Amino acid sequence: MGAHPQARRQVRQLHKAVPKAQHMVVGRELRRLRKAQGLSQTEAARLLGVQNYTVSRNETGETPCKPEMVLKALKIYRASPEEEAHLLEVLENANRRHWWQGSEWRGVAKQQLLTLVTLEESANRIRVYDRDRVPGLLQTAEYAHAVIRSGMPEAPEKEIEKRVQFRLERQARFRESGSAHYLCLLDEVSLIRGFGTRDDMRGQVSHLVELTDDPCISLHIVELTRLNLPVGFGQTMLFDFEEQLLPTVLYEEGHESGLVRQEPDEVDQRCKSFDRLFKASLSKRRSKQRLIDMRTKLESKERETKKSHLFKATPA
Repeated sequence: MGAHPQARRQVRQLHKAVPKAQHMVVGRELRRLRKAQGLSQTEAARLLGVQNYTVSRNETGETPCKPEMVLKALKIYRASPEEEAHLLEVLENANRRHWWQGSEWRGVAKQQLLTLVTLEESANRIRVYDRDRVPGLLQTAEYAHAVIRSGMPEAPEKEIEKRVQFRLERQARFRESGSAHYLCLLDEVSLIRGFGTRDDMRGQVSHLVELTDDPCISLHIVELTRLNLPVGFGQTMLFDFEEQLLPTVLYEEGHESGLVRQEPDEVDQRCKSFDRLFKASLSKRRSKQRLIDMRTKLESKERETKKSHLFKATPA
């Protein structure tokens, strides 16, 4: 059987339809005003002179609202002068040019990635769990290169490097803004399996040790050997916003694709799963010590490897 129509509206495969956070804010406000007048989407569409799906996609943010459409809706929804001024300000912000629209990122900033970037820019808390790799905002350049290369083995080096630079730019802007708290549940298996060379992994773990002192970042290790951990829900990114902007949004990233989930029941269930895993993870202090221990082991293995190569190179 197919998915329930409402679920299809709330779960979007991000290829052509990309709900950027700013447009989601506009859409949510329009939906609130419409419901305040007791209008269904069908009734609103008739009054606005558009198709029903246009109203639906405007309200989810998949289709950016045109200014003339918003002005017409504000009259039909009987918005107050204050509500009108607020929404038009939000719309102006949504339509302004953003850094990732620069020509240098053309071809790199794919549709689903733009959704992720706008969510990062708008949220005041980000909760992340990834079983397979260190999350993008925490990666070093070398580790990011190895991760991207593993997913694009045939791509030219120039394209890989451009994607790495885009990721580093995201990191820099996130740190500079200082507007969001980043809570990461770091699965220990992702650090043991790793990407790149042993030196790359040592650098990545060292970077994570440094990040444990950042007041905007909380790192918690999900232990590999602990039994009965609730890790079955997979890769998760939860974006929390100021109450008047958006409810919590769940983003799931795949290879060259992404999913935005806004269905309240589904998002709430994932939040509860994340919280259970958070409670079962190591504290910040113990996580930092575990990372320091990992770094020490990697440094020791690196010294042993160099010593072995030196021994082999020494003539008898």
